[in-house]
Amino acid sequence: MDPVVPFDWHRLFIGTEPPLYMAEILFRVLLIYSFAILALRYMGKRGQQQLSPFELVLVIALGSATGDSMLYPEVPIFYAWAIIVAMVVLDRLLTALQFRYRRVHTFLERRPSLLVREGRVLEEGLKRASLRREELFALLREQDVVHTGEIQYAFLEPTGNLGLSRCPRIEFEHGESTYPESNEG
Repeated sequence: MDPVVPFDWHRLFIGTEPPLYMAEILFRVLLIYSFAILALRYMGKRGQQQLSPFELVLVIALGSATGDSMLYPEVPIFYAWAIIVAMVVLDRLLTALQFRYRRVHTFLERRPSLLVREGRVLEEGLKRASLRREELFALLREQDVVHTGEIQYAFLEPTGNLGLSRCPRIEFEHGESTYPESNEG
């Protein structure tokens, strides 16, 4: 690596690459952003509580873009700015498409997964949500649910949070305890 000349304004803001490299950066952002969103959608909801897939990808990408330009002298500030602008524009565009087209929203955010119906855990819902039974019970305990018989419906929401509809009265004849020692066999 060549020695770095401190405060070389051209290198600092523009870099040493040809001007067309900016188009490649924008192309890279589009490809990586799209791939990351698809990967997050495939992974499911459980790891992204409170953040939409877009927000999570945005945070990761912005962190990388800003971090690299702050740390490595060969990464010009202008490249980081271009990445940030491209990510914000993509985020706004996808948000607008989600509001305009329900199918886009459903594809990107998914629908809530029904996990418990009338006290019974639905294995198909757990599979669709990529959630283990023990993880469901942990989420239920966080909501002060002692027994699945207390629940009329439980959904894993697109945010990764658990949406509950409790039974009007506790019906312990259906369901199972959410406590680990009660379920070990």
